[in-house]
Amino acid sequence: MSRYKSEQTAYNPLKKKSVPLWRLDTNTVTVTHFNTDTQTEESKTYHTDFIRYHLHFSDSHCPDRLRRLVNEGKIMQYLDDMERKVSEAISRQVELWKQTDSCYQKAVLSGDSEKMLGLENCFVNMARETVFECMVYI
Repeated sequence: MSRYKSEQTAYNPLKKKSVPLWRLDTNTVTVTHFNTDTQTEESKTYHTDFIRYHLHFSDSHCPDRLRRLVNEGKIMQYLDDMERKVSEAISRQVELWKQTDSCYQKAVLSGDSEKMLGLENCFVNMARETVFECMVYI
């Protein structure tokens, strides 16, 4: 059962009842939309951990925001934008560290791919920690 459902409904001939146009299941991290043009349900499940973290955080700290986004039919756009922006922020920060970190630069010059990969993984984890605090847990 989805926790968040839009107030606006449409008749689904397959189910022979009215269904909400939008549903959000925070447990499965799935958004379902009933398309009135095609009379079909379309679902999108998000697989990134930060979307899951954000939805669970929002569910417990600001459920009214989630309810409003679902009701207005903007939840999928909101989550898509967040997914893109968080990924881009992490990538930008990792690239900055790769360009400025002397240990990484030495590994590049010496062709030490194992060291480069280890540092890149470290940079990703450090960037995630910072980005999550600023963008996910809001």
